[in-house]
Amino acid sequence: MGRPKFQNSWYLALEKFLDEWRKKGFVEAALLTGSHAIGMETKYSDVDVYIILSEDVEWRERGNKIIDGVLIEYFANPPRQIKHYFKKEHAEGSRCTARIVAIGKVLFDKSGITEKLKKEALKYMKKPFERPDGVWVEIAKYGLWDMLDSVKDAKERNDPSFSYLYHIALNETLKIYSKFLCVEVPPASKVYRLFTEEGFREAYLFGAFPDERFVELFLRATGNEEVEMLEELISHVFEKMGGFDIDGWRLRTKTEV
Repeated sequence: MGRPKFQNSWYLALEKFLDEWRKKGFVEAALLTGSHAIGMETKYSDVDVYIILSEDVEWRERGNKIIDGVLIEYFANPPRQIKHYFKKEHAEGSRCTARIVAIGKVLFDKSGITEKLKKEALKYMKKPFERPDGVWVEIAKYGLWDMLDSVKDAKERNDPSFSYLYHIALNETLKIYSKFLCVEVPPASKVYRLFTEEGFREAYLFGAFPDERFVELFLRATGNEEVEMLEELISHVFEKMGGFDIDGWRLRTKTEV
């Protein structure tokens, strides 16, 4: 299997890093992943490498190494552990490892394992998430109301933690609404570009967020720190989640013992 062609100096550092791993008998393959794999790197991007170990290896490893001034972050796992991550993360509303493998560029492959893992990764990329139940929805809505109330209180008291609380509430609103809509939560470090750049979304295999009005309100609230904008955003989410009124709110569920 041919290697991808790169001319950048970081790839020379990567080749030095791979030399040690490639010679080991318990290493099957390696993938270049992350921003360098899709041509979206910046000067702050490290080089992400996924090492695929033999199936009988009983350990996993992650680490970082600087070679010729290039920071390389690596993950090493046997195939069964990678498949476990596919399943576990999907149950949690994430496709992190599936995305890593799906967008990865093969650096070397001794056994053909990458093709098999990529096929399974793509299945998880297309597999829908389970819709949360009614109890979760009610608790989530109450949690949003409570956070908004705390933000309002901090603003009223000129609390120095207002900005901190505001952005926690903003992030939690995104997480809750994403789960309600059965879509993957955008990573905090990428959310702005995922919401504003179609090419960036496609490169990372993210679909467009299914509520354009939410995206508009979220971006506006992100750029301001105005309580009124956060409240408008949360009110929109309440409406889409079936409405919410703190007056008379209650939730009765079965005991656990």
